[in-house]
Amino acid sequence: MFRFGPIELEHLGHAGFRIKGDVIVYIDPYQIKDKPMDGVIVICTHDHFDHCSINDVKKVAKQDATIIAARNCSQHVKKLKMENILLNPGDEVTVKGVRVKAYPAYNVNKPFHPKSYGGIGVLVEVNGVRIYHAGDTDFIDEMKDLEGKVDIALLPVSGTYVMTAEEAAEAAKVIKPKVAIPMHYGVIVGSIEDAKRFKEKLSGVCEVVIL
Repeated sequence: MFRFGPIELEHLGHAGFRIKGDVIVYIDPYQIKDKPMDGVIVICTHDHFDHCSINDVKKVAKQDATIIAARNCSQHVKKLKMENILLNPGDEVTVKGVRVKAYPAYNVNKPFHPKSYGGIGVLVEVNGVRIYHAGDTDFIDEMKDLEGKVDIALLPVSGTYVMTAEEAAEAAKVIKPKVAIPMHYGVIVGSIEDAKRFKEKLSGVCEVVIL
């Protein structure tokens, strides 16, 4: 658990996070063991099974939750009898006081997440704290637009399908968050060693917290 001002941030494993402020927001819940069912908003960054897991969304979402997802998740989220909002990169929405802006997320040197696929990263503002969850992505030019806009950056570090630890560190140097937190390791690909390398690469640049 990591506290930053008025919010608490919990890494649920892989790319999953729980943000607790005035409302509770989940991003990409996956392999959730219990059934808290306290999420007011649940965000899914793209339709791959480890990011848009309907079984896990059901475990974390309140019955009247709002699902915010990349448009390519439409076939999955329509199975849920909940309000849903589908986003393309560049779209922005405010729900229950939480602002969510979708940013592009894609690969530049591997085939798993092409730009045309429409995956997203999200800049989520909860109680005035701006949290960027990069989704499944490489270090891309659009991240330059995030400079100075991010308090906490959640960045994938495992390589294979996303950035390596070294590439993620370069992304953090461009985004300039107050805190960087590595993710997307330890479940499908990558290990804690990737997270540690990420932290080492950012020594003296910004605070890095491994959750």
